[in-house]
Amino acid sequence: MITRFNNCIYKINHPAFRGGLIVLLLAFVLGSCRKNVEKERITSYYGRSYTEIFEAFWNGMNSNYLFWDIEKVNWDDMYKTYKPRFEYLDNDKSSAGNAQKAAQYLVDMTKDLSDSHLSLTFNGMTNFVVGGYALENQQTFMPASVRHQFRGDRIAIPRNTFDVVIPKYYLNKAEFGTDGGSFAINLGVIPRNNKNILYLEFSNFELGDLYSGANSTSRPVKPVLDDFFRYTKDPSIDGLIIDLRANTGGSVPDMDFLLGRLVTSPVQVNNTRTRNGDNRLDYGPWIKGYIHPQPGSVDFTKKPIVVLVDGNSVSMSEMTSMAIKAIFPKAKLVGEQTWGGTGQIPSTDQKYLGGRFTAANFVQVYCAGVELRDVNMICYENKGIMPDVPIAYDTTAIKSNIDVMLDKGLEVVTNQ
Repeated sequence: MITRFNNCIYKINHPAFRGGLIVLLLAFVLGSCRKNVEKERITSYYGRSYTEIFEAFWNGMNSNYLFWDIEKVNWDDMYKTYKPRFEYLDNDKSSAGNAQKAAQYLVDMTKDLSDSHLSLTFNGMTNFVVGGYALENQQTFMPASVRHQFRGDRIAIPRNTFDVVIPKYYLNKAEFGTDGGSFAINLGVIPRNNKNILYLEFSNFELGDLYSGANSTSRPVKPVLDDFFRYTKDPSIDGLIIDLRANTGGSVPDMDFLLGRLVTSPVQVNNTRTRNGDNRLDYGPWIKGYIHPQPGSVDFTKKPIVVLVDGNSVSMSEMTSMAIKAIFPKAKLVGEQTWGGTGQIPSTDQKYLGGRFTAANFVQVYCAGVELRDVNMICYENKGIMPDVPIAYDTTAIKSNIDVMLDKGLEVVTNQ
């Protein structure tokens, strides 16, 4: 039996492009193909027939997808299984249901892949079935998001917890900033056990841009960050809590912008690599990633730090958590297992031999262009990071203005 599963929400930002109904195969136009020269990869693949669409998609994934070294999916078996199915669709190109079948086949081929940023955006709305659930009127399929929903993961903590409950019931000298849109930042000091704990929370990583850019709101972001940097130099501050729960990531340079204010010498925090060829397992060397001191930085490494994380902490939230663990000897992660999406999505990945591409103007594929592992070469993609101190978010307690995860974080940071 197929269960209807409507209005699937994809939790990680992805580019989408609009188009006509997917059933209009005749609306396909010939994709442009870049000349294959050194250090430039193909980002658009030809295809007018269903067989050519399949070849474009299979070859595009084969040459651009990053995580083949950890995959359990056999991509060669996918070729043997699905090419005949696409060839069969070419027997009757005018059938109204063929384009939807083709979309379903691409969903079936990718639903178990590890890249938690992976998404397929079709050239129009379609329906498809995953694990017995029907997702209707969708344009984008994101395997990781669907897997998390099927697992019954809790929805993201509402902003009311961060913007109302915590400032009112936990923070002294509470400060709030916004860009006038979806971004919010909260700062304050929490007195606990005769200690003063600095608390910082923000909805996503665009700190550097909002700090240096124009901000005409009545409660701008820059003064909040300036006060955070000032507090880190205050000897009366005994520890720090950075709250990354429900933080879906964002700008990678924010790691230097934020953590570079807390160190006075470079510190290795991760390892990264990219593809260096068209073959499935063509990879470049691993490159060490560092946090670099920023102007006006202070050595905060001797003080305890707690990072609050949950199942909706993803991408830059996870990278930042790894970095904090690498930098600060007393750092602890408190909360829930994170999402498991640590691949990087460069703002432009043309210089990388892996990442986003378009297959025959039928589907746009969005995937990581840079693989990231921690300082010990541990991969967290499609796994998530386990907290040092596990504790679940309590939806009942928060109704009484009690944040059990924050309370546990305060207990951990004040006992060090």
